[in-house]
Amino acid sequence: MAKKVFVVYCSPAGATRIVARQIEQSLSERALEINVLDLEIPGGRDAFFDMIRSSTEGDCLFVGSPVYRDVAVPPVMAFLDALPKVHGTAAVPFVTWGAVTSGIALWQMGRSLAEKGFVLVGAAAVVAEHCMMWRSETASGAGRPDSEDLQKVDDFARDVFERLRSPAPRSIALADLDYQKTHHAAEMKRKIDQPWMIVPKTVEEEKCTECGICAEQCPVGAVTLSPFPIFAGTCFDCFNCVRLCPEEAIDTPLSAEDIEEHIAQLKEKYGEVPETRVFLASQK
Repeated sequence: MAKKVFVVYCSPAGATRIVARQIEQSLSERALEINVLDLEIPGGRDAFFDMIRSSTEGDCLFVGSPVYRDVAVPPVMAFLDALPKVHGTAAVPFVTWGAVTSGIALWQMGRSLAEKGFVLVGAAAVVAEHCMMWRSETASGAGRPDSEDLQKVDDFARDVFERLRSPAPRSIALADLDYQKTHHAAEMKRKIDQPWMIVPKTVEEEKCTECGICAEQCPVGAVTLSPFPIFAGTCFDCFNCVRLCPEEAIDTPLSAEDIEEHIAQLKEKYGEVPETRVFLASQK
């Protein structure tokens, strides 16, 4: 049976955190020990790596990321890159996506985990409200993840647990997570090795009160006050600073109308059905 469960996630807009907590709740009565790491909270990674390094058969690592620009966010990939090598510990990547496209994030994360020696016993892509449409009355994925999505997550976590009880759980194939149309997948994969393009941000100093909320809410500490906000190159455009600024003092070249039009074009381009999907390894 499962001994230890590790749940790691990054969730600037909150949807991935909701899924992570559902997984934690679903397994709390089954696993003997559950360790949770929110990548937005500084510290704790070294101790987490030590625990994973000493993980054994029956333990499982869940790793969650929102899908940004078709891929997993940089803090999650940095965590995966830094993981120690293991020998057969189970792993489950999961993502939340804004009902436009789930991209190649599951494949990307799964590949990284497999390279570190993890056995991919499952994966999940959960529909969520699009984080860039907070100003829209018709946001893509509005109200998601809903109770049905979370029930699927609950069932999925329980199914994963059952597979962990096997002395040698089977792995899903990476090809199963490479489910986008071939030409779309190729286009998305090219982004993995490209620099993360940051949307320019300017501060209206007459509006800014130097309250520091933008710095407090940045998941990677990319905002500093001097005395007004300055944005470092580690920014990956979660837009928390723009979305949560009480004075609306941070501007970008993207209007709400521009964002909605772009998202509508992407939805038509990809045609992905906005459903929560789970992938599980065969028990046979």
